[in-house]
Amino acid sequence: MTSPLNLAIYKNYYDNAARESAVTFEEAKDCFPLFAKGLSEKYLHAKTLEEAPDYLANVFRPFPFSNGREIYLPAIFDVFESRDDNWRAYRVYTAVQAGQWEAGSFDRPARALIDRDEPLAWIASFLGTFAIPVLATDIFITLENIRISTQMARRFAGFASDLAYFLQRLGSPVEPFNHRLILWNLFFAAMGFSFAVPAGILEHAVSLKREGAGLKESLQATGAIYDKLEPGCKSRFSPFMPADMREVGGFPRDIMRLAGSDKVNQRQYFEDSLADLDFYSYPVAAGSGEFVTKKILGDRLNGNVEPKRQAEATITGSGGCVDATLFSYPEWDYLAQGYRKGWVTVLEYSPQRSDPEKAGNLLREWDDLVREVIRQFRMLRFQERAWRKRLEWGEEIDIDQAVASDVERRGGLPGSDKVYMERRRVSRNVSALFLLDLSASTSSAIDEGAHRGESVLEVLLAGTAIMARALGQLGDRYGIYGFSGYGRNGVELLRLKSLNENLSNDVWGRISGLDPMRSTRMGAAIRHAHHLLGRETAPLKIMIILSDGYPQDFDYGEDRADREYGLHDTAKALREVEADCIVPFCLTVDAAGNDYLRRMCPPHGYMVLKSVEDLPAQLPKVYIRLREL
Repeated sequence: MTSPLNLAIYKNYYDNAARESAVTFEEAKDCFPLFAKGLSEKYLHAKTLEEAPDYLANVFRPFPFSNGREIYLPAIFDVFESRDDNWRAYRVYTAVQAGQWEAGSFDRPARALIDRDEPLAWIASFLGTFAIPVLATDIFITLENIRISTQMARRFAGFASDLAYFLQRLGSPVEPFNHRLILWNLFFAAMGFSFAVPAGILEHAVSLKREGAGLKESLQATGAIYDKLEPGCKSRFSPFMPADMREVGGFPRDIMRLAGSDKVNQRQYFEDSLADLDFYSYPVAAGSGEFVTKKILGDRLNGNVEPKRQAEATITGSGGCVDATLFSYPEWDYLAQGYRKGWVTVLEYSPQRSDPEKAGNLLREWDDLVREVIRQFRMLRFQERAWRKRLEWGEEIDIDQAVASDVERRGGLPGSDKVYMERRRVSRNVSALFLLDLSASTSSAIDEGAHRGESVLEVLLAGTAIMARALGQLGDRYGIYGFSGYGRNGVELLRLKSLNENLSNDVWGRISGLDPMRSTRMGAAIRHAHHLLGRETAPLKIMIILSDGYPQDFDYGEDRADREYGLHDTAKALREVEADCIVPFCLTVDAAGNDYLRRMCPPHGYMVLKSVEDLPAQLPKVYIRLREL
């Protein structure tokens, strides 16, 4: 039978309360993914062994095998008497799986046609060509564990010590009655234990311990050992590959293309090709984020904690080289139902201003609308005045108070002299922030109307400039920021006008000098705007997002063509804003905006404009309505 120790680790046969020496998955799941990231620069989400597919983790192997996105850990480690020893065992489990990235387990040939976003796709296609794929899979994972453990021990002295301590206590030789127990003994024999294995297979396993051995050597050794063990395996197993990775007959479509004929022996073709193939490491976007729960994220969700201010840097932004301040923010992964902590880097900077002539032309074609909006805001300010009564001096006499005072005097009482009143403005303390989408799509031209031929960005800037001119009539504090960027480490927040800044020539120059940039990672921009508004003391805080499309970036989720990740992250960022008593509103000129904005915002939290030209006229109306909340 298999080692009782390993059986206990996998199946967790502890019906009674765990001892004080025990370490649980709940304790380990947050720290060991960070430990894995330190070893391999990849964040691998932690899951329990019970959640692992059988082909990646089972009781017959010393260690589970990662799928490139997740590591699998025992639900509880209560094997050793010492709590420190149980923590050490968890470290070994984590390091071996993180070592797959370090040792190149997910490398693949340059000409491989398999989906590159799936780390195991190419390996699965190779193992699927064997007559008994599960046998080939077990052999391959055993050999990879030997190769990875050796390489990690050679590189990290601490891991070498932990591994030796763990293996000495993991189990003893077993009496093989199937191929998996043979492979159990093979692993320990290759690692230096005196375990008996069938003749002719140990040398292949030991060859993987030499320095420089890679994935190619593991695949070649898999075929050699398979031929030794396959005659003893009478039954055929279901293919290694998940159903959605298989084609008719169990062979991937790209292998059929490479072979050129159904009659070609697919395994032979693979093995003949191995000698000539060069393997390369490919980046995998999904699963490399750091997931944390709301509880771990803490007060940051409510805006009570400052985001991590990383550093000062000089970058090349729109308009040349500028000094930027770097901030890091979490990002919501709806598939993992957790936050990727510190996942996005936001660069806040002031762009260089444009020439004065360009700034002067910004509102030239909108003179009539500018005058109308200014008039509306003046009326709003006048309406916010209220009569203050019972004054000794004032603009007008309060008739009611004057009559009451005269009646008192006629009755022999001293009448009051406070019979005047005047209008005074009711204090309306407001802080507003306008967030302007500067993505590349704003370069598209308007194809109809009075502003035909102008770009979408020109109209967006005109609407923002009209608001800047008119808001001076109300006296509200406001800021204007643009956002774009490319990738999670390069989200740019352009400071056009800070909340503390007056409307100056420099501000006009920054606004008029903007050009379309790159992508739309909207969630990060909203979180930074949230941070800026969170420092304001006004009782009413407003955030207005002006955009022309849905949130997207090349690494904003598993697939750059998939909208779901970006929509969920942006929706989550908006909920965080609302939870901090800030009023967000999305205004889009995208005709298809209803399709996704209704999933991101409440019905009262967005507006889709029929035409880009409507923006300058509608934006002031939206602001007035939000201001009355």
